[in-house]
Amino acid sequence: AVKENEAVMAKIQKYMTKKNQQLAKEGGNSGADPFTKKKEPVKKDRTYFEKHTIGILTIPKINVNLPIFDQTTMKLLEKGACLLEGTSYPIGGKSTHAVLSSHRGLSQAKLFTNLPQLKIKDHFYIEINGQYLAYQVDQIKTVEPTETEALQIQEDQDLVTLVTCTPYMINSHRLLVRGHRIVVEPEEIKESLEKVKQAKCTAFLLVSGLIGVLLLLFLVILIKFLKK
Repeated sequence: AVKENEAVMAKIQKYMTKKNQQLAKEGGNSGADPFTKKKEPVKKDRTYFEKHTIGILTIPKINVNLPIFDQTTMKLLEKGACLLEGTSYPIGGKSTHAVLSSHRGLSQAKLFTNLPQLKIKDHFYIEINGQYLAYQVDQIKTVEPTETEALQIQEDQDLVTLVTCTPYMINSHRLLVRGHRIVVEPEEIKESLEKVKQAKCTAFLLVSGLIGVLLLLFLVILIKFLKK
């Protein structure tokens, strides 16, 4: 089973590499703004999200761990980081520039809500096709939704840009957080990923504990009220 999985991942990697090379030759085309797409009327089930998942994005600074989807739709934007059509697959390599977008300010999920907290030299990681890729933030800028110059492929560069709406709740502009590929030992990356998972687990336990205390307090007050 392990060998079969490795063969499948190798095949996917080969396909993505070929697409990226073709895109680099054509110059790339980042297409339409990811946040202005029409909402799909069809209800999506779990298999829909699994089918479009190609990797995992982790941002330790803001405790974010999200699935990476191979396309951008309004439904996928609510669940993870979406690859902007016309940009490179996030598998690394020279002359590649992957653009990953997600929402912020949703009540049901943080997603890229805290992306503005990232600073120059912060790191984020991508896990895809059995590989761990590390990127260091080197540029942060705010642009109009129609400005795509900063999303273009740069010759010999290995780039990933994270995109979300800004200012918060107004969403008139786009925040672009770009990172370039750096060399980091896989074990160091895995350690960072584990810390993020632990932090998310701790936060969940704290919230669950608080809810439990509030429910207990409510029951005590209710019992006292009924005894009167």
